[in-house]
Amino acid sequence: MPAIMPVFTHAIILRNRAPWIALAGGLVFTALGFAAEPASPARPAELPRGALVERVPCAGQPDQAYALYLPSTYTPDRRWPILYAFDARGDGRRVAGLFQTAAETYGWIVVSSWNTASDGPMAPNFTAMHALWADTHARFAIDDSRVYAAGHSGTVRFACILALTAPGTIAGVIGAGAGFPFGSPPKKDNPFAFFGTVGDRDFNYYEMNDLDEAMKALGLPHRIEHFSGPHDWPPADLATQAVGWMELQAMKSGKREKSPALVEAEWARDRARARAAAHPADALHTWSAMAVDYAGLHDVAEAAREAATLAASPACQKELRERGERDRRDKDLLARAPGVLARANPGNEPVTAAQIAAELKIPELRKRAASDDLEEGLAAKRILNTYLGQTMFYLPQSYLEKKEYDRAAFVLSIGAEIRPDDPGVWVEIAAVYAREGKPGRKKALKALHAAGDKGLSDPATLDRDAFADLRQDEEFQRLLAQVVERHRGAGNPSTHR
Repeated sequence: MPAIMPVFTHAIILRNRAPWIALAGGLVFTALGFAAEPASPARPAELPRGALVERVPCAGQPDQAYALYLPSTYTPDRRWPILYAFDARGDGRRVAGLFQTAAETYGWIVVSSWNTASDGPMAPNFTAMHALWADTHARFAIDDSRVYAAGHSGTVRFACILALTAPGTIAGVIGAGAGFPFGSPPKKDNPFAFFGTVGDRDFNYYEMNDLDEAMKALGLPHRIEHFSGPHDWPPADLATQAVGWMELQAMKSGKREKSPALVEAEWARDRARARAAAHPADALHTWSAMAVDYAGLHDVAEAAREAATLAASPACQKELRERGERDRRDKDLLARAPGVLARANPGNEPVTAAQIAAELKIPELRKRAASDDLEEGLAAKRILNTYLGQTMFYLPQSYLEKKEYDRAAFVLSIGAEIRPDDPGVWVEIAAVYAREGKPGRKKALKALHAAGDKGLSDPATLDRDAFADLRQDEEFQRLLAQVVERHRGAGNPSTHR
């Protein structure tokens, strides 16, 4: 089936270095039209409806594939909304499954790429989108006014870039755990609706709350909802809510006919959420959003009245004040962290991981995370998760690219201050030193001994390329044998070969 297809071109590496490692570079995205006619496309009848298809290779590009859900009511006689989903780790099936209920409920086609990633070169994401667009437009009857994109972490920023640089191509973005590209905040003429989700232990929690306020100030169509969890996709019920919200936006913008029954059903679900909210501030959030989201579709007097009553409530005002003070305190701590971590440079300054941890208030945060105060505990976990993201991934990767092995290992040892009982941290430190070759051999083995002392019991963690040069070392063999024995002692069958 012919279609007008955007052509995506790229010129940068995009990394989700949240929250303080900035995006470098720019992006070029142009929209050129041509007929998308993959070679020998499959007939729609060859793909089942109402069932998740784990892998559909793109015609003409078999290295590109996607998981698919076609609604059971799908017919090529009319055009359908489509959601292109980009997982941060290329798990197409998981994400298609996440949106499966929504796709069936609202009549959307869902395709989820097996070839996208959050961290690293942007090129694979553009290649994936190019292939998905061509293949799906050749196979299915798609409503090009109702094309949506969903992402998690850095792929949210990728989805926003697609929508920003070809206005009108993407009607809405569902963003899990991240918002707009760094350096490109929302503007008054933002061309797409945005539904964001964030876990209450997500290191991008503050970013998403700030985005909520920024879009609210600009009067932009958006909704941002919280769930209990870390930096991840939302639970399926929240993914379904996001698609339902996009249906409301499509009605308001004239992209689909108004359905009083659907509006009433969505209103009832939102009202139930507002009434079930555990905190006055959360109820205020929902009622206030409803007053905006349903304007022109439903009588919003109830939502406006409830929001006004809550806003004037001393209990709600107190809760909002306490949340604001807590958030400002924690954001100030995070703002100071880059300067503290910049001192993690062994050889230039005699500093220990424990000293850096003390400056970052890690011991205090670990105590807060274990406290009985739920809100204080969640706030501490968010900060610690931010530190872990930097010390266990982004900073070590940056130093390894420059072959600064000691510095990479040092920031990992700060991660060990956050997770002192986790043997996996010491395996990562050992892997860094092992990559250095002969000069790092003794340090690598020492770190592996530390991992063993912490109870390392999974032999698979030592079966990695970084340890290839150590495998014939007698000391490494003894350490491995101890791990295998510990694994067996825990009642696991040996999987080591």
